[in-house]
Amino acid sequence: MTPAEHPAPDLDLLAAIGQVDPPDPGVLDAARETLWSAVAEEMLGGTVAEARTRGTDRDQAEHHHREHPGP
Repeated sequence: MTPAEHPAPDLDLLAAIGQVDPPDPGVLDAARETLWSAVAEEMLGGTVAEARTRGTDRDQAEHHHREHPGP
């Protein structure tokens, strides 16, 4: 099969599925957020992971130590 070819859908299976109600908007929003988070992490790499850890007590303590070295 070449990339341009798609297998024909099994119409019996599609008929068995029938019509379903669309999901609630909250479900779609959650899926969209998950998708974009994955896309951003893939595109930005470590930047996203670093941004998630900013503001932790450990980071603040390291920043304070760099700014005010001493005993």
